Amino acid sequence: MVLAEIKGKIVGAVWVRIMNDYGHIDNETPSFAISLYEEYRNMGIGTALMRDMLELLKKKGYEQTSLSVQKANYAVGMYRKVGFEVIDENEAEYIMVCRL
Repeated sequence: MVLAEIKGKIVGAVWVRIMNDYGHIDNETPSFAISLYEEYRNMGIGTALMRDMLELLKKKGYEQTSLSVQKANYAVGMYRKVGFEVIDENEAEYIMVCRL
């Protein structure tokens, strides 16, 4: 887990896990999750959190990470910006992968 803190308050976090969740593609690829308080969005904090986690995963020897996101979610653009690509989709969601 990587945290973002401002003035002593945790405002966001990113974490990964290997489990059969919505973003699961195989048992070697950690699924990515991120959460940021709404008032701290669009400030670059989420992007920085993601980049830090991607670098950590790369250092740990992972080849890729995946996530699932609703197509209407504003964060799709942020995911693409840090290197995630759509590998599958259904009516409502994208499955995205970032190769490290």
